[in-house]
Amino acid sequence: MTVAAVIRTAESADGKAICAMEKAYIGSCWTQQMIDEAIADEKCLFLVAEIDGMTVGYLSGVFAADECDVSNIAVAEAHRRRGIATALFERLFEGARTRGAGKVFLYVRNDNGSAHALYEKLGFTEVGLRKGYYGDADAVVMRRDL
Repeated sequence: MTVAAVIRTAESADGKAICAMEKAYIGSCWTQQMIDEAIADEKCLFLVAEIDGMTVGYLSGVFAADECDVSNIAVAEAHRRRGIATALFERLFEGARTRGAGKVFLYVRNDNGSAHALYEKLGFTEVGLRKGYYGDADAVVMRRDL
């Protein structure tokens, strides 16, 4: 089932909700200060997904030259498999094209099959492996050409 979420650029007031989601869903999470700095950084596109005014997901990408590196992504567990991550990525791809990026890169834990499947569905392909990147797991490096 697809749920219509509002996808928008994050604002400083979103930092607290994003940080709470980081703590709930990401093993090695960003601090509130790191999130606030990324939201304010011109080289970063930080997006949030909202349903009924509540933050249910976020995605950020950092731009350098003609590339975008996905920094972090999460969707609240109760809202997964409803198209929110896809909507966030579609908005990121739009922003990347606008900024002149031709490629988007991301890392995914080699043991995160559902995320890996989503990224393949979005057009990402495996281009490398980072051994021990997550400490207890390797990272698969994926790329999508825009």
